[in-house]
Amino acid sequence: MKRRDMILVVSLKLFNEEGEANLTAVDIANELDISPGNLYYHFKGKEELVAELYKQFETGIVALLQGANDAGDTLEEQWLHLYVVLEYIYLYRFFFRNTTDLLQKYPAIDGHFRRLLEQQYQSIRAMLHNLLEEGVLASNCSEEIRIDELADNMMLIYTYWFEFQNLRKRQLNQHKFIQGAILQIMTLLAPYMGDMQRQFTEECNALYQRDKQD
Repeated sequence: MKRRDMILVVSLKLFNEEGEANLTAVDIANELDISPGNLYYHFKGKEELVAELYKQFETGIVALLQGANDAGDTLEEQWLHLYVVLEYIYLYRFFFRNTTDLLQKYPAIDGHFRRLLEQQYQSIRAMLHNLLEEGVLASNCSEEIRIDELADNMMLIYTYWFEFQNLRKRQLNQHKFIQGAILQIMTLLAPYMGDMQRQFTEECNALYQRDKQD
């Protein structure tokens, strides 16, 4: 692996484990057992490191969102797509440890991050409309308002689930992090599902409860 790529891999690992705010470029160089000058040859400080990691994150999420239309029409297929998106978010979870402070600290990524959130929000709305059209979600006279509210709440989970768990001092591995987030999303959708879909949600819940005990 090239030195530049190794710096990014180690930086992402350290940011995820210890938090970006708790690390300096010198800390990263020490972890790599290289001189700070060697690191600065590739990245002129932590700001460039964060910007490059964000570029990687955005590229991956955009590709996943663009593939959302191919995820399928059933709740099970959409569940799998949600899992993959959350899996990717967990991989770059340091961006979600304290998002507001991080965006203020790194204004170069602020606009990109907010546009990405909006793109993700619109993808969620499209998914909900699709589930509604397929009859997975029950319709009523306040259909549009409900879709918007569900999309808002799902985005809250996507964006703040890691910070919420961190505030509770719960150190979740990837599997438990994703299972917990999906359970919350299914809890939001459950009131609008038919009996078959409720059964699917109950199965998801049973799986999550089993995993909590492992």
